[in-house]
Amino acid sequence: MKKAWYLGLTEEDIGDRAILIGDPDRVNRLSQMLTDPVFHPVSRGLKSATGTYNGRRVTLAAFGMGAPIATIVLHELADLGISRFLRIGTAMYFPPAVGGDYLISETAIGFEGTSPAYAGNSGPFAADTKLTSSLQRAASNTGFGARLGCYATFDAFYRDMFGIDEQGQERAAENRRMLAEKQVLAVDMETSALLAAASALNVACATLCLGTVDALSQEKLAADLLSTGEKHLFKIALDGLASLE
Repeated sequence: MKKAWYLGLTEEDIGDRAILIGDPDRVNRLSQMLTDPVFHPVSRGLKSATGTYNGRRVTLAAFGMGAPIATIVLHELADLGISRFLRIGTAMYFPPAVGGDYLISETAIGFEGTSPAYAGNSGPFAADTKLTSSLQRAASNTGFGARLGCYATFDAFYRDMFGIDEQGQERAAENRRMLAEKQVLAVDMETSALLAAASALNVACATLCLGTVDALSQEKLAADLLSTGEKHLFKIALDGLASLE
């Protein structure tokens, strides 16, 4: 029986669709919305669980942070047979988005080092249109709108996205101006590489994030709004992914 190298999972452990999650603690919280969730042994710090939602067997898999490990998780699960992937989490956002908005990837531009290994270039890469449409319907049915647009993905958080020293602040400011000109909606550390890998592996993939940091002002979403927004994020993600044929 085939067994994933890093995740340690087999074909019997997984569903036919997966939610990829950065923060492993979110696996615990999201699993509460599944029927009969089974937690798999943690391997290399990668937490995962499988359960049922609306008749669909769904695997939850945490990857931590960054494109290299996120694509490892997607690639291993795709090799085991999963064909539908949704990355959820939080992201920086540009106007017209505001804090608390739900941001769906239509495309993604890569400023990271992983996507060229799968695509030979840095994009832009397209998200799966059936999945993005399903997510839009789920958001509308839940009572929340969702914005569809372009993601930009970086590796160096404290240099390219959010400066905490003078060099980082200058470089991140230059990137913000560039991304605003490109009309980028959201910025994260995984989406472009995941879309590139998904295309190469012939599986469906998209990203759904809660906008939590204003890319221009660097203002963060309040903790109470983040907690509430996460709950709705989970509902939209599961409804959208489960309704996909």
